[in-house]
Amino acid sequence: MLHSVRREQRWLLTAAAVGLLAGALILLAQTQLLFFAAAVAGVLLAAALILGWPFSGVALLIVAALLTRLRFDVGPASVRPEHIAAVAVAAMGFIQLGLERRSLRMPAAAWFALVWWGINLLSGLVFDPDPMMGLQNALRILLVTLTFILVVNLIPDRRWWRRAVAVFLIAGVAEAAYGIFARAMYPFGVNLGVQVSWNFTEPIPYGTFEEGNLFGSHAASWAIILLMVIFAAERVHDSRKKQLLRMAALGIVLAALLLSLSRAAWIMFLAGAALALIFEYRNAWVQANRFLLAMVALPLLIFGLLSVAPYLPASLPFVNRLQSFLNLGFDATFSARLSDWTLALTDWSQRPLTGWGPGSFFARHGMLRAHPAWISNLSVRLLQETGVVGLLAFGGFAITLLLPAIKTVRGDVDLMDRGILLGLIISYAVLLGLAYQSTDGIWLTASWIHAGLIAAGTRTLSQTA
Repeated sequence: MLHSVRREQRWLLTAAAVGLLAGALILLAQTQLLFFAAAVAGVLLAAALILGWPFSGVALLIVAALLTRLRFDVGPASVRPEHIAAVAVAAMGFIQLGLERRSLRMPAAAWFALVWWGINLLSGLVFDPDPMMGLQNALRILLVTLTFILVVNLIPDRRWWRRAVAVFLIAGVAEAAYGIFARAMYPFGVNLGVQVSWNFTEPIPYGTFEEGNLFGSHAASWAIILLMVIFAAERVHDSRKKQLLRMAALGIVLAALLLSLSRAAWIMFLAGAALALIFEYRNAWVQANRFLLAMVALPLLIFGLLSVAPYLPASLPFVNRLQSFLNLGFDATFSARLSDWTLALTDWSQRPLTGWGPGSFFARHGMLRAHPAWISNLSVRLLQETGVVGLLAFGGFAITLLLPAIKTVRGDVDLMDRGILLGLIISYAVLLGLAYQSTDGIWLTASWIHAGLIAAGTRTLSQTA
């Protein structure tokens, strides 16, 4: 009965949306073709969103999060697909909540995320040298925190959580494959998503992501999740066909990770893969043995690679990146980032509690090395923009997100569910703790969707345990 009522509500909403927009389309067709086409696409998207609700909302947020390179300017603001998706899905979600008279699910992590946003808003309005820019950036941060809350609320149970994770991984593999394709086409004069930096002339794919390092970081994240899923599927004796598909997907993502030439992403994957091997089994004795093995094997592996690196041909881009670990003091990228971090920490020392507001580093320092001033390290950025208070709020978000999830995977849950959630936990932890400490992407929604999947998995698996 409830299902039929909800279906009627969706059809009513669809009919109302199409009816209201149909008249506008006639006017738009007579004025400007581009706006007419955009309106038609909007109607079709709204219809698909309503009829496939709520899973369509999760899928839209996931796909839009991977299109961060695509953006257009509306006045002084830069609008991305992820912003449009967040607003559209939020509008649908709040209409549904109103019709069904339900309240939002707000785990502790969501409250900490909102507190962190509030600190960004306050610092941006009060302390930012350009308050209007501070407000604009605070609104952008509101949309990423909203995306997290939406993902948590749009996934009703374990079955739909699994499907959402599957869409997340399929979209990630598609993004990795597109990045590989873009890199393959680049020598033929076709640039579909490749960058050449001021300090590194080797073409690096970014696909539809913001830039190459973030492309590599999230490729590493998807690879860790896939690796953990493969381990879990092997233990439950899943079909060989599915395992081969997962391994093929892992191969695509690892190839993209290698092509990204991102040193931080490489380190992130090594750390994440080691953690996946350690925690594959629930048995504490096995975990302790594997931890000790990793503590011995990883340093030996790193020492062996760095020992061989000087004797390999530096003309190979992968070797060149590997050799750069031996002389970071002379590496242009590393030196530039150290300089930026020092400057940002100097800013923070002047306002240690609240920072200067989101995006204030550019407002204070303008262009550095012919590029807008930007802080690449997540921790330093949190301090410069929101001070110690903001750092503690964001830390509270991460802790209240991960600790309940860890408690869940240590409980009596299905082996496959445990593997999926553990993969999400490990990959998110090393994404924030390693990759984002080199190239931060916290203003983009990809990591917030990842966090939302962790929170939704924690809740739905706790309900079924």
